[in-house]
Amino acid sequence: MDLNTSEIVRPRAFYIGALALIVLLLQPGLLPAQTDACALLKAEDVASLLGGAPTHTSSPEGQACTWTNSGKKLILLTYKSIPGVPGEAAFMGARNSAQAMDDAKVSDETGVGDRAFSGQVSFGAIFVVLKQGRLLQIQYWTGNQGTGEDVAALRPLVKKAVAAF
Repeated sequence: MDLNTSEIVRPRAFYIGALALIVLLLQPGLLPAQTDACALLKAEDVASLLGGAPTHTSSPEGQACTWTNSGKKLILLTYKSIPGVPGEAAFMGARNSAQAMDDAKVSDETGVGDRAFSGQVSFGAIFVVLKQGRLLQIQYWTGNQGTGEDVAALRPLVKKAVAAF
């Protein structure tokens, strides 16, 4: 059996990075919501992407909001700066984790927050935005590999959410 070292290291690096980010994000009280995530967009905004009359649910602390309709969903996650971790480092950690995903295509975005990137990933499209040391992550779940069209369709909602963030 002939394995390339990068075939072993790359998935491990992704899983380790993702696990570290998850541990940081799930610490109680460590990342309180800066803004109620569901207040960043209105149903009519989300309807342009999901269609029909989307409904939403919020996490108890307001840090996460999930909009759904017709088998598609839009998830908004808001984070304050992480104690001991500069916003820029958290942003780069998220970017590196996204790049490490199989079949992901990650692109820098301009004109959105202080720094931003988009990604075409296995479940759809993502945006991660750094604004004044805070992170906003928006995930568009289509159920399929993300496309440039998914990213383009998500971009106006991201700009609207970032303006309210």
